[in-house]
Amino acid sequence: MKRWYLLATKPREDERAQLHLENQGYRIFRPQVRKFRIKKGKQVPVEEPLFPRYIFIHLDEVVSNWSRIRSTRGVSQLVRFAEMPAIVPERVVKTLKSRCDEKGVIDLTEETPHVYASGDEIEITDGSFRGITAIIKEQTGEDRVLLLLDLLGKTRELELPLDQIRST
Repeated sequence: MKRWYLLATKPREDERAQLHLENQGYRIFRPQVRKFRIKKGKQVPVEEPLFPRYIFIHLDEVVSNWSRIRSTRGVSQLVRFAEMPAIVPERVVKTLKSRCDEKGVIDLTEETPHVYASGDEIEITDGSFRGITAIIKEQTGEDRVLLLLDLLGKTRELELPLDQIRST
């Protein structure tokens, strides 16, 4: 009976490990995610591993030669728990595959993060400053923003996650 197992790869060698394992005839599943990253203030679509440094491999329960898999370029080791290879339940892999397109990519670009421009007025929706209006100074990453907040007659800077603000 075949089952899904989990392999750890060497840093940034997921793709290489997948290619070499597939060339050896193994069935591999390495889900990717397509999403936007903010680079230089602009949204740029990128594809990256859903689980960096991990690959699912479909194997017979009893594999006589694990060393062939472990010595494959890009593969670090077979993930184990208490000396036993980690078996990934079939339903987990099926659920992941059901969210992927035919290339194994989960598209999150429809869940586009909002890009704020310097000077945009927003309202804080959560935390101690809830209900206060502030001005965007800059977006500091894909999920954080630096605000200018007027408190007691002085302008203060405050960094918050994007999910704690909304446009006014």
